[in-house]
Amino acid sequence: MNTLRKAALAVVCGLALAAGVAPAHAANVGVASVPEAPVGPGPTVDNASVGNIAGLMYYCYAHNIDDDTTVRSLGRSLAKRSDVKSDAAYPAGGAGQLMVGSGQMIDLNTVDDKDIRTATCAHAAQRGIQLDDGTFMLPLQD
Repeated sequence: MNTLRKAALAVVCGLALAAGVAPAHAANVGVASVPEAPVGPGPTVDNASVGNIAGLMYYCYAHNIDDDTTVRSLGRSLAKRSDVKSDAAYPAGGAGQLMVGSGQMIDLNTVDDKDIRTATCAHAAQRGIQLDDGTFMLPLQD
């Protein structure tokens, strides 16, 4: 299943379950000050820099959280940008650190809920496509 399909599924599930499930899952993150994702459980990626998102694409793919080639290709495309190479949050993203605010990071390695890690990676991929400078092209799907 490609990342966009996963993201659409996450949106549908998130909308259907947001009233009862999202707050319970968000509590499992372990950091009370981490904002919830706009759709579904988990931390939001809205404050993450393009470098942090590029690093997260590597992390999500390398740790088999999202093994879609779109994630790998997006991460590689973003990593070629000069602003990403100089972004201190880029290697942090590659280590599983998500920027949730100015100077605030959450470690996805410490999040026990696999669904939250998966949703965070899907949201990061969506955000990465939004932050792309036009060089990334979605791989052709069968």
